[in-house]
Amino acid sequence: MIPALDSRNAPAHVSVIGAGGHGSELQSYFLDLAAHGWTGTLAGHIDDNAPEGPYRNMRVLGTLARFLSGGNIGDLCYITAVGSNELRRTIVERIESAVCGWTAWTLVHPSAQTGSDVAIGAGTLLAPNSTVTTRVRIGRHSILNVKASVSHDTEIGEYVNLNPGVTVCGKCRIGDGAYIGAGATLIDGVSIGEWAVVGAGAVVVRDIPARCTALGVPARVIKQR
Repeated sequence: MIPALDSRNAPAHVSVIGAGGHGSELQSYFLDLAAHGWTGTLAGHIDDNAPEGPYRNMRVLGTLARFLSGGNIGDLCYITAVGSNELRRTIVERIESAVCGWTAWTLVHPSAQTGSDVAIGAGTLLAPNSTVTTRVRIGRHSILNVKASVSHDTEIGEYVNLNPGVTVCGKCRIGDGAYIGAGATLIDGVSIGEWAVVGAGAVVVRDIPARCTALGVPARVIKQR
């Protein structure tokens, strides 16, 4: 199952929260969606640190604070474009606490592949050439970046970031807020605790506790946060 407000089946009026590098990538993803028949619209980007108006290849609408202070502005959907899991959670909490009528929107790139019995939470991104096989659960506001791969019977929490080229084998568990570096591999059945960090290129062969940083091949815990 995939939520109703999704790039595969529902046109929407969408704003992207963030106009940095990741926001610029999402801008190109919306162009790809339109080329594959999506009939929604990209309103623009909202960012506290970018000038209003044309910016790089984006259109910045203003700051998040200005939009939230205006109260209910209608049926606007949003997706965050922020790589930091902590900051992404803070932004979502600000939006939800403002009771502004916005709805989190799920972006599934046309080249992403999803199998049967897959649930993807609101606000989550499946980037180009990402793969989710079968019987997978992914929480809200997570990122599966370019060529990330998630195999069967895996559960991924909220505010997780799987960087480009990550491989998650079957029956893994990834807790809320976990950050998995580019090219890392999680072998079958391992668990990653909440807000843990796995370094780029690491190979995880045993469970990583919550709020720890693990590096290397095989991955070893080097510090606890």
